[in-house]
Parts: sequence; C-alpha cells; structure tokens
Amino acid sequence: MTETNPAQDIPGNTAHEIIIGDAALATLCARWQQCDFLAMDTEFIRTTTFFPHVGLIQVNDGGDTSYLVDPLTISDWSAFRAMMLNPSVTKIFHSCSEDMQVFMKALDLIPAPVFDTQIAAAFLNQGFGISYQNLVSLMQGINLPKGETRSDWLQRPLSETQLQYAALDVACLPAIYLEQTRLLAKQHRLEWVQEECDNLLNQYRTEMTGDFSDFYLNIKGAWQLNRQQLAILKRLAEWRELRARKRDKPRNWIIRDRSLIDIARYCPGDMEALSRIDELGKNFLRHEGREILAQVAAAAAMPETEWPELLPRPLDGRAKSRLKKGQQFIEKQAEALGLPVEVLARKRWLISVLQDDPGNAEDILPAELKGWRKPYLLPGLLEAMA
Repeated sequence: MTETNPAQDIPGNTAHEIIIGDAALATLCARWQQCDFLAMDTEFIRTTTFFPHVGLIQVNDGGDTSYLVDPLTISDWSAFRAMMLNPSVTKIFHSCSEDMQVFMKALDLIPAPVFDTQIAAAFLNQGFGISYQNLVSLMQGINLPKGETRSDWLQRPLSETQLQYAALDVACLPAIYLEQTRLLAKQHRLEWVQEECDNLLNQYRTEMTGDFSDFYLNIKGAWQLNRQQLAILKRLAEWRELRARKRDKPRNWIIRDRSLIDIARYCPGDMEALSRIDELGKNFLRHEGREILAQVAAAAAMPETEWPELLPRPLDGRAKSRLKKGQQFIEKQAEALGLPVEVLARKRWLISVLQDDPGNAEDILPAELKGWRKPYLLPGLLEAMA
C-alpha cells in the first residue's frame, strides 16, 4: 500500500480557468491533443431524468491549472470529440461510470483509452470502491471538501465554492495517476487494470448500439415466468427502455418492474384486464395502455420457436454449498495475490457458472473470469465447485 503522510486541509484557492465558447475550447483541444494524459471529471444533474444533464466538464493536463469547460456555452464540439477519441491521449477518471453516461448523452461517444483511478486503487489494495476524497487523503495527505456534490450544476453563474470544488476534482488526479501506474508496473499489474477499464467501456459501447433486447434479464423475478410469458416480458422491457430514453425519465417512472412481471404473467387482452394490474394508474392507462396491449398481443402471437429460454432458478441447497466452496477458493487466491475479493471474482459470476452448467467445462465461464484472471482461477475454481 502507498505510504502516506497525515492528511492536511487543502490550500484555500486552486488555480482554475473557466472555458467559455467554441474558440477557447478549440484552442485548448489543439494543445491537449499533444498530451500523454488528461485528468477529467464531469458535474451533472440527474434527479428526475433518465440521462445525466451535464453542467461542467473539468480537465487538468498535469499543470497547476484546472480548466472548467462550460458546456452551456459550447455549440461546436468537434475539436473536443477528436481529442476524446485520440488513442494517444489517456483520459484519467475516478469512478468513471457516470461520466461515461454523460459523454454518451452529450456527445454520443465513449472516450478511449480510459484509466480509472478507483479501479487502479483496488488492484493496489488501496481499497475497493474507494472514494476520490479518501484516495487523495491516502496518497497525497490532503483533505478535500465534499459539500458541493449535490449542488445545482446547471445554475448560472456557478458559485466560487462550486468552481473550487470542481477544480479540485481533477487537480490531484495527474499525480495519483503517475504514482499508481508506477506502482502497478512494479507489480506487473498495469495491463490488468487496463483490461478492466477496457471491459467497463465495452459495456457502454454495447449500450450505444441501441439493442435493448436483453434488458428483461435484469428484472428481478423473471425466472418465475414460462417461455411465452418471458417473450412478453422481453418485449415490454425493451419498450420501456426506449420509452424512458425518449421521455428522459427514470425507468420506474414509466412503469415498475413488478408491474411488467404481472402483465407478462396475466397477458391482459383488453383495457379492463390491464386495469386490474397493481400500480397502473389511470393516467398511465390513458396514455400508455393501448401501446402496452399492442406489445402484449404482438409478443403473445410469436411462434414458440422465438420464445426465450427459461431463466435459471435460484440456487438450491446443493448449489449453494458449491457456491460457498467457490467463494472460499476465491478468498484464498485473493489473499495470496494481495487483492480485494471483489476484484478477483464477484458472487454473481460464480452463480452464473453454477447456473449455466453443473460440470466444470471452461467454455461456460463468464467473460469476466477469463483474461488476466484465468491463470489464477483455473482449474482450481471449477474443481472447488465441482
């Protein structure tokens, strides 16, 4: 683990420059194209919407100044887009998942390559899921303020407190990145972290294809449905996803998971039957009812050959015993490698192995258990769960 000094409060002012307008942004992007790395963060609002609405983009190129790009003043993003997709410029984030969603929504892109300091911290055994503030305290001995996390980033003008908070979010990242990459290279784990970051980005690239046909698999309780009911649920889940994105509202604001399950189970054929489904209000029935019935009818008319396969049932007692043995094996391997257990293997990955095949065939392993993990987990994990 990294040696640290006792944490100290950060100095009062952090140098920052607000970037307003296309010309100022294009000038900086031309310079940033020559950088090896850029530390980045975003501030956004996402309280009542499906998509995050960006209020600020922060960039630090390793110097003393943090640049705060005001997206509300930018109309031409071409130079910024080119920089974000430049494979020679590493984009450094801390816990980048929501930032990726910001760029997907605002710029229709996934930046690459990306280095996530939260992921790197886990591989350095600095903590799994460590916050940015705690990582800065650990590695640089600095206490960062947290007060503006949930403030209104779409208001104008932004307060000086907000600007200082935003500037600090990227001011410490370059030094942390350089130290983390040094330590990871020393431990021969830098490629592991890059593979992990790439896998995370691939999840968002898949989402950008617009194929939501498998989203029904994420609905709790779907395993209770038969194949025809799953065909209905699959169609309804895809409809809801498209509807939520079009209206920019959270999924459950459109319709809740349990209501989708009930509709799929009872297959209502008219408005009267649909109205008997719990939690479907009159307003929803008036505006969305006929569309729901059309989706149900279309799915119910599908030939059996197009129905989804049954979903795995929850683990029984014997499978739970095998799962526990697999977890015990993971714990021993994680301790030997000096890694958090969650980094080496998640419980849901092991459950996937048990549900897909009762044997020990390697071809049923989820993608997450391949790559750098494979030589440390196989064949021991499959033998432990056999």
